[in-house]
Amino acid sequence: MKQEVFILKKKILTKKQCNFLINEYKNKKQNSITESCYNVNTAKMTTSTFRKIDLTPETTSFNIVHKAIGKMIKLWVNKIKKEKTAAWNILKNRATFSHLYRLMCYEKGGWIHPHIDFEDFSYASCTINLNEKYKGGHFYFFNKRIKFNLKQGESIIFPNNPFWIHEVSKITEGKRYSVNCFITSLPYDVQLSVNSQLDEERKKLLTATNPFKHEIN
Repeated sequence: MKQEVFILKKKILTKKQCNFLINEYKNKKQNSITESCYNVNTAKMTTSTFRKIDLTPETTSFNIVHKAIGKMIKLWVNKIKKEKTAAWNILKNRATFSHLYRLMCYEKGGWIHPHIDFEDFSYASCTINLNEKYKGGHFYFFNKRIKFNLKQGESIIFPNNPFWIHEVSKITEGKRYSVNCFITSLPYDVQLSVNSQLDEERKKLLTATNPFKHEIN
């Protein structure tokens, strides 16, 4: 079975909606920030060169994205149900919240290293491409084994467990705008709180003696 069966690519936004979201980023660019996450190849925390702003709930931009992501989740679950490639009933009941909606801009030279989006209570990642006037910026899975080129308004949704390594290659010309979010079973604030508690418990368990524990060096 090829990994593509777990991926859904679909045009989800109109050109007008995409341009509206791009202007939202441009208007708030001064508030944009970078992000850091682990590079799966080096196991080191790495800062990517894209910049992002978070959308504010109940605004026009937020509502455009929220509706589109909800549609993508439904289409994805129905695809999995139809093709019988995974437990669609579990996804239907667990893929119920988005953690954040982030407007992202990759300027010339911008990229994001190979990484995963996995966290506890997180089941999928979804990206929407907002423009096409750039070169480079290819969406890769599994250390460049699978490549996707997204047109304006096209979205891609995929599992975000530890196996789903992905990256965006360097922009060589123009700017790439996109929207990104993770699909979770808990609201983001609850997820952060619970994960913090789980991390503390894990630290205790890793130092305790347990007959079922494995040592992996």
